[in-house]
Amino acid sequence: MNARTKSREETGILEIVDGIKSEEKARAIKAGLEDLPGVHAVELAGSSARLRFDPEIVNEHQFYEAIRIAGFQAIDFHATR
Repeated sequence: MNARTKSREETGILEIVDGIKSEEKARAIKAGLEDLPGVHAVELAGSSARLRFDPEIVNEHQFYEAIRIAGFQAIDFHATR
């Protein structure tokens, strides 16, 4: 029998320091987060990024690191239900 494991999906909000004020900044932030394995979707609005992700593959620390590598800073992350 071939059983498929269903991935878990959660949603979270990541707050970005100084907001997302330009298209260039938005593209860099979105690309950095979307490149992480386990991130299914990224939506940007105002000063935050809404993420849909598999917590068994990716974690909060990796979100902060992706933002840092993109040249920005995140200040808060909280999971939503």
